[in-house]
Amino acid sequence: MAAHDHPIFTLLYRGVSELGEHASLGATRSEVLAQAHGRLLIVGSGPGHDLDHVPAAVTSVVAIEPSPSMRAASLPRVHAARSRGLEVELVDAVGEQLPLPDDSVDSVLFAYVLCSVESMEQVLAETRRVLRPEGTVCVLEHVRAAPGTWTDRLQRVVSVGGVWPFLMGGCHCRRDTRGALAAAGFHVESLAERTLASVPVVGWTLVGAGRP
Repeated sequence: MAAHDHPIFTLLYRGVSELGEHASLGATRSEVLAQAHGRLLIVGSGPGHDLDHVPAAVTSVVAIEPSPSMRAASLPRVHAARSRGLEVELVDAVGEQLPLPDDSVDSVLFAYVLCSVESMEQVLAETRRVLRPEGTVCVLEHVRAAPGTWTDRLQRVVSVGGVWPFLMGGCHCRRDTRGALAAAGFHVESLAERTLASVPVVGWTLVGAGRP
């Protein structure tokens, strides 16, 4: 999956994520993951910070990450989670083609990943396929800001000419993630929108947990 690798962005993202862990982002990861249970699928595990916030109700983790540099960056946290007794499988794969059987996971986490997948619709369809009917989808995603806000205007500016995706590892900051989740058949009423990140263009964030 080398085509998905952005080593320079990995270095940048590692630094930003680490700073976020010491601010409000760490607490928000714990909040979002609080409803995760059983076998947890992390789509786009990145540098692995989510593993530090997995609740006791989670019995095992399948972490999907197509970027070799991100997988390498996550290894210290993968090893730390395993040393705590948590079974963690780190897999080179993309969300559009999950290497898992139908109805094989109890929970799914999307954390800052749906902005950069090639097909959000296909990823969500695959999620529905592998998630058990009574499963839980945990969401921590920056999304398109409300129309007319200054964040919305800023997102429009940086999206011109594809500059933002080129610099930010394929990130598209104006995706309607709530709408895509609803269209894929997930209940989104419990998902809240709030401002989290210190980088204004990605500050508008969708937070919470939903079900099929």
